[in-house]
Amino acid sequence: SWEQIISALECISADLSRAEWVQVGMALHYAGAVTGQMEYAFQLWDAWSAQSDGKYPGTPSLMTQWKSFRTDKNVAVTLGTLFHLARESGWVAPIPDVTNLFPDMLKPAVFTAALRPEPPSLDIDLFPEILARRAQEISDGVGCDPLVPLFAGLGAICGAIDARTRLELMPEFQVPPVLWLMTIGEPADKKTPGSAPMFGVLREIEAEDRPRYAKERIDYEVSQARYETAKKQMIEHMQTPESLLENTVIPAIPPEPAVPVATKLMVQDITSQKLVRQCADRPRGLLCYLDEMAAWAEKVSDTRSGEDRSAWTVAYESRWYEMDRVGAGTISASNFALSIFGNIQPQVMQMYAAQLSKDGLLQRFIPVVLRPKFTRLGHPVPECMTSKSAYDQVVRVVYGLPPVTYHLSPEALTIYREFQSWYEQAKHDERITGALPTYMTAFGKIEGLAGRVALIWHCIETPYATQVSGALMARVVKFVKDYVIPSLRYVHQPESGDSFDKWLADHVIFHCDIVSHSLADLKHSSRVQLKHLNTWQQDQAIIGAMMLMEEAGWVVRVDDGSMEHRHMAQWAVNPQLRNQFVEYRREVVEAKQRLSDSFYRRTNAKPKPVKGNELLYGTDLFRGS
Repeated sequence: SWEQIISALECISADLSRAEWVQVGMALHYAGAVTGQMEYAFQLWDAWSAQSDGKYPGTPSLMTQWKSFRTDKNVAVTLGTLFHLARESGWVAPIPDVTNLFPDMLKPAVFTAALRPEPPSLDIDLFPEILARRAQEISDGVGCDPLVPLFAGLGAICGAIDARTRLELMPEFQVPPVLWLMTIGEPADKKTPGSAPMFGVLREIEAEDRPRYAKERIDYEVSQARYETAKKQMIEHMQTPESLLENTVIPAIPPEPAVPVATKLMVQDITSQKLVRQCADRPRGLLCYLDEMAAWAEKVSDTRSGEDRSAWTVAYESRWYEMDRVGAGTISASNFALSIFGNIQPQVMQMYAAQLSKDGLLQRFIPVVLRPKFTRLGHPVPECMTSKSAYDQVVRVVYGLPPVTYHLSPEALTIYREFQSWYEQAKHDERITGALPTYMTAFGKIEGLAGRVALIWHCIETPYATQVSGALMARVVKFVKDYVIPSLRYVHQPESGDSFDKWLADHVIFHCDIVSHSLADLKHSSRVQLKHLNTWQQDQAIIGAMMLMEEAGWVVRVDDGSMEHRHMAQWAVNPQLRNQFVEYRREVVEAKQRLSDSFYRRTNAKPKPVKGNELLYGTDLFRGS
């Protein structure tokens, strides 16, 4: 605008060198040519030049000089030179009026959802009623996302049920009650206190079996001693001459006693070799509870750790497995089955995702992305007022079930076949739209996964019925379509921008009271996020992220881009952002203020308001507590 040009011109002294004086004239000539106001541009140059008594040649001489200027792109001096001279004299560009630059505020909300998508939500009522009720009670008491105890309870059922149980979905297509479950959340999301109570009943079952195991162990040692004695007597007899006589009676040897096995339903820190040995003695399978999956992910990803990744993979399938080792020999497991429940942090998962995805290990997990807004203050209630006893009884009933092969009822089979048809079309659509290979690997297991979930839910609700009902299968299909697949896509097929785009969007939202942002200011603010990039890459990262916000109507570029090579750019901020994101900004300020108050309280110093406090509450409303 001419107002901006006049503002810059007023800061430049007319008593400058002739070369710079000519550059000012050429810049004004360029502005006049572009706007079609050559006469007005000349008048500005003439009035400005007249401020110098010693160097002002007069209007006629200025006109002669003016006519010699050219607007050719190769020789023209643009307004960038004028602004440069003004900045050297202390000029600061005024912020343009951006009121009319932003017609509406519909796009920013959409853009926010794209940059920071919400994790998938789950209709908890789809789950078996006792499991959903107990999970909600723990969620209310602990203050965690109900998804944590809900899926932990599902994992506990997997640990209790005999893994030799099967559900026949189609002829020659049977699935076991084995699931791999993984909650993904930050350290403060209360994953451990939310999941641990659901596994208590498994520990109780193990403890109740110890007297039986202790007695059988003593009986075994007695029987083993008798066996060894009889065996020794037989060998000694066979070494005597009498053993050669035809009518000699050979001492009888009793059968070698079987080694008693303690009841074990759950393991934690275990190697693949030890896991195979444990499952060889326990064909009903095990549950691996990983309170923190970081150590397990590191161990399985490290090629030097000696871990057999194929052993973990086969454990998901619940079938015969044999491991041969030079030192340990051959270990055979007639039904090598392992369910897994683990808690992991997003950063840890990102760190090991590539290694864990190579052979489909990670894709076997149902990812449960926790929702931060559900983490809150808990309100525990007495145990006698909860459904703990009912939940524990369900787990014990499932534990007492013998291995059974269940089947689908005609109605359930129809629903499942319809689901298979939908799945084949969805798989084709995912492929043709270029879905990532890691996501497609996980998506390829959906048919069997639906059957596994149906089998486990059936054992919870109606374990003594031989057929799975159509109503249950309909709930399972809805659960898979509405939650499992979106969760897999959320984790393995992310559609949002990268982390820096999200960070810069948050930065602009929080500082939307600032009417404009320069490239230099944004680079300074993001120096930690961009420290691994060189200067040019930092510029491009910021410009690229701001382009997304330009498309959404959050900001508008107000410079012509001609000074990008000198690391200069400017964006005006949509003033309506202040109203649209006021609640979000308030939450950020309040969180920062609480952290600041806590710090000053520890140092016995007077609390200070954090940046942004006065923008939301006013300086007189600041309350340091």
